[in-house]
Amino acid sequence: RYKKNLKALYVVHPTNFIKILWNIFKPLTSHKFGKKIIYLKYLSDLREHLKYDQLNIPQEVIQHDENLWRKQKGKLPPVVKIPPPRPPLPTQQFGVSLQYIKDKNKGELIPPVMKETVSYLKRKGLQVEGLFRRSASVQTIKDVQKLYNQGKSVNFDYYHDIHIPAVILKTFLRELPQPLLTFECYDHILGITSVESSLRVTRCKQIIHGLPEHNYVVLKYLICFLHMVSRESIYNRMTASSLACVFGLNLIWPSKGTVSLSALVPLNLFTELLIDFYMNIFNSRTVPGEILP
Repeated sequence: RYKKNLKALYVVHPTNFIKILWNIFKPLTSHKFGKKIIYLKYLSDLREHLKYDQLNIPQEVIQHDENLWRKQKGKLPPVVKIPPPRPPLPTQQFGVSLQYIKDKNKGELIPPVMKETVSYLKRKGLQVEGLFRRSASVQTIKDVQKLYNQGKSVNFDYYHDIHIPAVILKTFLRELPQPLLTFECYDHILGITSVESSLRVTRCKQIIHGLPEHNYVVLKYLICFLHMVSRESIYNRMTASSLACVFGLNLIWPSKGTVSLSALVPLNLFTELLIDFYMNIFNSRTVPGEILP
């Protein structure tokens, strides 16, 4: 049911039973899906694949990991030394703050990667079925990111895949050091489900209007575009609800740990309201220099 949306599954501390079970069912799955299953012996191996420090790992699992390491190696696992981060390139687009991008792009409020992907998708992708739901080649995404970070131009026509700029847009949002909706708004957004239905749009408006000016402008630009996408849902099948499921976790996440399953409902609901009621929520605050798609 979920295998199309699964990017990778990391199985840590796999038992022999799990391996035997997988060998039984592996012939029933596609080769592509099989490549997504990655077995790891120790928690420290996750550092190569994920933001390990942001994971909420139960103490029992950590203790089990240490016991396994002692049994196999006779000592505690080594402390992984993380090298100091490299200074970003002047042309860097991914993994740097909105302010950094603005300062390096003559004060432009909308980051170039966002402006270019949205412009391309507006021209060629509004009626594409499953826009933002489909994945793209991981290596191609890395190559495009590298081009942007080096300040080189990207011609999306070259790739013949409309889903590449869509994935690039989501990746840009997800790699911001602070989410577009900011850490400060996280708890406020979680409370949206406790607000009476008739007052939820007003509450969304209050939260959004409390954002820093730059975040507000970039969010308004993005939601305006997503509103356009939702209006073409008869063709692309991407309603405000569908888009919210895709973008919710790319717009907001907690400062520590990962998003719990119980938090998904309010986060997605909040995002859906932003898209559905875009005009109502954003029409009363205009920032000098802002642009729309």
